[in-house]
Amino acid sequence: MKYGDLISVVVPVYNRAHEVVRSVGSICAQSYQNLEILIVDDCSTDDIEGAVTDLKDSRVRLVRREKNGGAAAARNSGLAAATGDLVAFMDSDDISLFDRFAQEMALFCSLPEDYIGVYAAAIAHTDTTEDARAQAAARVLPPIHRRPLSGNLFDATLEGNFIDMPTMLLKKSAVLAAGPFDERLRNNVDWDFTLRLTRQGKFGFVPQPLYVFSYVPRVASGNDHISHNPRYSVLSYAYITGKLRRAGHVGPALARHYAAAGSYLMRAERPKFARRYFAAARKITPNDPRLLAHLVLSHMPRIHRWARGRSTRFH
Repeated sequence: MKYGDLISVVVPVYNRAHEVVRSVGSICAQSYQNLEILIVDDCSTDDIEGAVTDLKDSRVRLVRREKNGGAAAARNSGLAAATGDLVAFMDSDDISLFDRFAQEMALFCSLPEDYIGVYAAAIAHTDTTEDARAQAAARVLPPIHRRPLSGNLFDATLEGNFIDMPTMLLKKSAVLAAGPFDERLRNNVDWDFTLRLTRQGKFGFVPQPLYVFSYVPRVASGNDHISHNPRYSVLSYAYITGKLRRAGHVGPALARHYAAAGSYLMRAERPKFARRYFAAARKITPNDPRLLAHLVLSHMPRIHRWARGRSTRFH
């Protein structure tokens, strides 16, 4: 690998033609020029072809999917079409700073061969209006207290995902070795992918924020954002913890993930199922008093409703 190699940038899109010129435009405007930009259309109904034409950049290719499959399936289609030895990702409503790939490539080329990728800090901010600006918030990711940030990151990722996948620059060979994005998951897809990826080798980290994205804050009444959907959260935690268990991971991190699934089930008023996860967590960490308390609450429907949202979070 050397500075100047081709990077294939995969951008899944579904009904965001109005965002593409701004978002993908930030990739077209990169100071690092040797890019292949793959916009993967997941069966949109808006004018994505017109948006691609408006970009006026020969490096952009539109990859059409025949069936809607979600972001994981779209990313897999993009990877299948990629011709570069390096791959990167971009979400269709986010922004990459103009020197993102220049900085990531400079770091990557300085690292030993056992490094399979680099990633960068990002700035997340809430969507807001002028009238609601008093409630605006922003934060830097990964969290400033997070350690380690580079090197072998599998154990840290096992605790929970802190690497923003759209900031990654990766050896394609490592991505193929890790396996495709799991199209069965509707939540925590990035975490599942990163868990497999960090087993392949080490990561470098660019501490300067090179990526900007907005998010919808979680509210007490809930919203329809998939990452805030309790049902999908439960299913993803159950599925991923099952993968971890089958891979032989039985430490405290797995217990915390079992407890998190139980916590989601408690908030979804499914105490019978929550009980199973709390019991599984207790087998690994029997001396955790919170787990015993939640097991007791799961047998007391009226009290567990009162307890929802108070002390049920384990992450």
